[in-house]
Amino acid sequence: MAAYSFNSFSSLFFLLPLFLSISLSTSDLISEICSKTQNPSLCLQALRSDRRSARADLKGLALISIDIAQSNAKQTANQLIPALSRGATSPKLKGRYDTCAENYGDTIDNLNEARTALNARDIGTFRIRASAALDGPDTCEDSFEGPPAEPKQLRDANNKLEGLCSIILAIGARLESGGLN
Repeated sequence: MAAYSFNSFSSLFFLLPLFLSISLSTSDLISEICSKTQNPSLCLQALRSDRRSARADLKGLALISIDIAQSNAKQTANQLIPALSRGATSPKLKGRYDTCAENYGDTIDNLNEARTALNARDIGTFRIRASAALDGPDTCEDSFEGPPAEPKQLRDANNKLEGLCSIILAIGARLESGGLN
């Protein structure tokens, strides 16, 4: 029994550097990607808060980023925008919220298509769809030029989704330059 414990311990001792190097290289990769985004602190928080990131390669980080952005977009589209629309008193404001709901729906669709392209190893289409996903919150925000003003909650949601989409774009640029293994 002591030999088994010693062998288990010695195996763990030899594997520990391998696990640490994988963890460090993923951390370095996340830092590199996040440094090229619109909002590096949002990127670091988003990727590091997902437990799957600790052992993810570049493709894995792309899929995680898509998941995070989609979840955020769906929450805004299904909860925030309808709540704001219900409270709107002017038809102009309701129309703007309808536009934003449509924009967010397009973003969700583009993120789905980005995932499909990534899984097919089509990095060009992946990057195009990631860029198109970024248009949704940007176009929503543009619809509020002039009064009535865009509510702070929606402006914050648009900025956050733009930041999350920029993570996907940064990963796409890295995938294009380094290839998908």
